[in-house]
Amino acid sequence: MKKYYLTSEEIYKLDKLATEKFLIPSIILMENAGRLSAEFIRKYMIKNDLHNVIVFCGPGKNGGDGFVCARYLSIFGFKVVVVKFIPEKKYKGDTLINYKILKRLGITIQNFEQAKIKKLLSTSDVIIDAIFGIGLSRDVEGVFRDAIGLINNSKKVVFAIDIPSGINADTGDVLGLAVKADYTITMGALKKGFVKKTTKLFLGKVVVADIGYPRIDVSKL
Repeated sequence: MKKYYLTSEEIYKLDKLATEKFLIPSIILMENAGRLSAEFIRKYMIKNDLHNVIVFCGPGKNGGDGFVCARYLSIFGFKVVVVKFIPEKKYKGDTLINYKILKRLGITIQNFEQAKIKKLLSTSDVIIDAIFGIGLSRDVEGVFRDAIGLINNSKKVVFAIDIPSGINADTGDVLGLAVKADYTITMGALKKGFVKKTTKLFLGKVVVADIGYPRIDVSKL
C-alpha cells in the first residue's frame, strides 16, 4: 500500500469528512485511536513481562486519546497511572467524556507535580506520551516542558500517541523541546513532518493505526 504523508490540515479535513459527511461520531475516532494504541502497547508489555504504565495526557484531543488508551490498558490488567495538567472543568467535548469515564472506573489520576511524577516514573515500566498532537504550533513551555524533560530523562520505553509531543507535524521541527519516543503510533496516516531526517530521531519505530477513516482519495482533500 502506498505511503501517504499528510499535513495537519489534511488530517483535519479527514476528521471533518468522517464526522459530517459519513456521520462517524468524533468520539468513535477517539475510541479507535486509544484502543488501537493500547492493543499495540499491550503486546509489547506482555512480550517483555512489564506491568506498570504511566500515561501523560494533555488538555486537548490527544489527551483524550490517552485517556482511552489508559482505560483499555487498565481493563487489560496493567497498573495504570494517568498524569493530567489542567482542572477537570477545562476539558471539553470527547476529551471530557473520556476523562469522566476514567474517574468512574477509579483509575488513578495524578496532577502534574514534578517531584511526585519523577518518583512515579522510577517505578513505571512504560511511558505513554499523549500530551500534544498535531495541532501544536508554538514552543512548549511551563509544566509541559517540565514533563517532557522528565520523560526524556527517565530511560524508560516511551510510546507516543499520534506524534511525539513537541514536534511540528508539518515541518518536523522541534518546538523548543520534544519527546524522544521509542515507538510512535500515528493515526490514519503518516504526517508530513515525519520525512525530515532529524525528526526520525524522535519518532522511533512508526506504526500507522487505522482508526476508521472512510476510503477517500487524499490527493483531492
